[in-house]
Amino acid sequence: MHPSTFVSWRARLLLVGAALLMCACAGTPQKKTDIPPRPARETINAFQFDARAAIRYGQRAENVRIMWQHAPEADAIGFANPLGSVLAELQRDAQGARWITDSGERYDARTPDVLIARMTEVPVPIASLALWVVGRAGPSAQVLNRDPQGRPLSLQDKEWTISYLGYESEQPNALPSLIEAENGPLRIRLAIEEWLL
Repeated sequence: MHPSTFVSWRARLLLVGAALLMCACAGTPQKKTDIPPRPARETINAFQFDARAAIRYGQRAENVRIMWQHAPEADAIGFANPLGSVLAELQRDAQGARWITDSGERYDARTPDVLIARMTEVPVPIASLALWVVGRAGPSAQVLNRDPQGRPLSLQDKEWTISYLGYESEQPNALPSLIEAENGPLRIRLAIEEWLL
């Protein structure tokens, strides 16, 4: 085999491997056996997680990594490509919301919902999402059904339908590991890899 053919073959193999890796970006996370007992989900007001997200909006589809630190008074949501290169960060605090790109550009708005819709063309209610990811229904939401442990399997929040496709363990207070949120042409599939409370 000619050396250039070998290099070309290796390059193609690496590209196929990278493509398969990216296709798996929002698949089902593996269940862990060392999950600590979790507090009742209604008491969780702050969290941190790393996740893979597959976002489909009409004909557009994107895969991103998300690193989210949430507290009642602030949010920091980092977005990266599937290989880990930082794309942007969405921040919220008492002064409002900021979108900061990897090149240092900064955009401001009164709320993170306004800002994320403007920057990504994907309208997502961040305050509601902070409840949905821990398996909580907000004031405008209704749990449609539950699993045998009493955990939500699906809920409706205005135009949004949220489906819980997996939990990190079989514990009643286990946190979601795979969530799908859908609103018309927008579908977000979130595979949470690691929780920190």
